[in-house]
Amino acid sequence: MARPTRVAWTASGALVAVGAVAIGGFAAGAARHTGRDAPAGKALVRSHETSATAERSGQNSRDASTPIKAGGSRPDSASSATTADVSISAGDIEAFVAAHSAALKSKNRAAFIAGFDTKHPDLALHEGQLFDNLRKIPLTTASYSVGTVSNSGATATAIVTFIHQITGVDSVPVVERYKWTVQRTAANGPLEVVAVSGAPAEHNYPAPWDAVASLTVLAKPKVVIMADDSSASFAKSHANALENDAEYDLSHWTGGPGTAPGFAVFLTADRARYEGIYSQDRAESVGVTVPIAAAGNDDGFYPSSRIAVDTTQYKNLAAVDADIVFKHEMAHAMIGPFDDQSAASGQNHLWVIEGFAEWESQRMYSTADLLYNGVSLHAYLAKHGIPTALPTDSQVYSANADVSGLGYFYSHMAMRYIAAKYSPAKVDQFVLYVYKHATGSTCVDDAMKNVLATSTVQFTQGFEKWLRSSV
Repeated sequence: MARPTRVAWTASGALVAVGAVAIGGFAAGAARHTGRDAPAGKALVRSHETSATAERSGQNSRDASTPIKAGGSRPDSASSATTADVSISAGDIEAFVAAHSAALKSKNRAAFIAGFDTKHPDLALHEGQLFDNLRKIPLTTASYSVGTVSNSGATATAIVTFIHQITGVDSVPVVERYKWTVQRTAANGPLEVVAVSGAPAEHNYPAPWDAVASLTVLAKPKVVIMADDSSASFAKSHANALENDAEYDLSHWTGGPGTAPGFAVFLTADRARYEGIYSQDRAESVGVTVPIAAAGNDDGFYPSSRIAVDTTQYKNLAAVDADIVFKHEMAHAMIGPFDDQSAASGQNHLWVIEGFAEWESQRMYSTADLLYNGVSLHAYLAKHGIPTALPTDSQVYSANADVSGLGYFYSHMAMRYIAAKYSPAKVDQFVLYVYKHATGSTCVDDAMKNVLATSTVQFTQGFEKWLRSSV
């Protein structure tokens, strides 16, 4: 069967769909930034943390302030606060956060919001909504801990970490970091949280449970779907399809263990909310996959991720196009745990990241059945020409939609060439090698040699010939 329309990526790691939908991406790559995304385009936009540059935003988000020592106890109130000197100690914060964590575990809503300033009813209301939302999420682990505390008399700023594990999605506990501003108004008085925000450089905040008043949650074996009111009906009508998309991607992987076990997907038709979720702020995208750091680990690998999608792009799409979008995003999330983001990449390799997600999401179609920008691949290639080099990172994530779209096209075709000449299994092995060695100055060259037994120059020459004869 013929594909109605094919997609192309745009700027900043976003995939621009020229003609249908938009998909998102996952974090990885050369310039590393936080999250693959798909730029908003004429039709289909997909994103994988696109921008092969995943910022280590979340990993070093703690304030440069006094670290809390494990096992600290709350000092005697007589010494920690007097009528002449109202103060807050690290131990006070630890005890407060421990009580907050215990309230979540015991499902005690009143205790969970206790201490959130009653003079700011919106703050207490928000915490109540957060509690209600978290109760809907299938969580294997959920607790709060204190990272750092900065004291200034009766006011303290604390980095509070939400350690959690979504059942079937996260292979290990992961983190979301908040910044709490805490005050004490009188000696020996209770602590009050007067402000809550994301921790500095924290790209996992706000999560859907922070941003939506009444979150719709649908849990399937391989996907947990979250949606706001604007996309609740979409979530319900597409839940089975998203589960099938997840099973599709996972069933094709031949690179061995270590992939994400499942996927967390947030759906919204609210553009402002979409751009603000996970602080990804992608004005040009319609889908994004954001990497999530593991609790207590800062080695440059992100064991899990979160997918967000702007559903306004899907209103007029055929079901097959919507499937491609989600398969693309899930492909990014599936192999995200393998991506070394401990430093900037030494060699252009976004074409590997985006090409894999494009190929995986459309591998059920033969090359002859594909359309790009609404025309046959032959017509598209006749217009743009045969490349003499593999796409660069700046081309794949160009702010110019046409340039990025062409970069995505060539990236996709390069993966098809590997599958045709070497085998689909070699695609997985090649991509896996690049992901694991992404910070190396010759990560692509080495993958060519060690996996495909060729050189990048020879590969490029063979790719050119294949394009001329196959498209």
